[in-house]
Amino acid sequence: MNKTFAIAVMCCAFGSANALEIKAYDTRLDVAPDGLAQAAATLQLAGCQAGRFKLPTGFTGIEHLQLEDAPSGVALKLVASKEQSTVEIELPENVPDEAKITFAFQVPGVLYEPKPEEGQKSTFPAGTRLLRHAFVNTQTTPVAKYSVQVRLPKETLVHGIREQLPKNKRKEFTPRVELDRFDGLQGARLQMAGLKQGDRTSMELEVVSEGRSLGWLLVGLVLCIGYLISFRDLVKPGDR
Repeated sequence: MNKTFAIAVMCCAFGSANALEIKAYDTRLDVAPDGLAQAAATLQLAGCQAGRFKLPTGFTGIEHLQLEDAPSGVALKLVASKEQSTVEIELPENVPDEAKITFAFQVPGVLYEPKPEEGQKSTFPAGTRLLRHAFVNTQTTPVAKYSVQVRLPKETLVHGIREQLPKNKRKEFTPRVELDRFDGLQGARLQMAGLKQGDRTSMELEVVSEGRSLGWLLVGLVLCIGYLISFRDLVKPGDR
């Protein structure tokens, strides 16, 4: 009888531990010209119970973790990792079933200049920088909706989306990565729904200055005009 009771208790505990759900996990990155990003993450939780759970962040090298808004008694602890840092979140005994938690942190080097391998030449034009973000749900807690909004420094823009994974399914109509302006700043948003343990999503952006992008546009216009002039000469009727 005691053995059966112990197994039942363990099963109940296992079920309770997995009742927690992250209904929404939204992170905003405000990127400075030197590549440092100020991040603000907001969690919408359901099925909360007292205890501790780990939250993957999708970043390495996190600094200055700070709790901004949460129910009384919630505590955070940063666990650094070379692959993906996590945040341990402690929920108190009196935590409500649904809770909102907001915390801030900094990530250096989010926007960086790509370096070619030794002996190789760079394949990027001068002044190009990259921004890459990859999130892996390494924990058992599912994430119903995940998004990362990036706001680039002034006078910069996304020249191209080099990666946006996973590819959209047939019934997904929202782009995995969407380019937009946020409060007057150029940027992008990565979004994905239904991340179970082991699921991942990522994006890589090619970022340039607005001046360089305008320069390429002017070059393209000059080439087009030159082509039209040449084409006009080719079709011009001969003298009679």
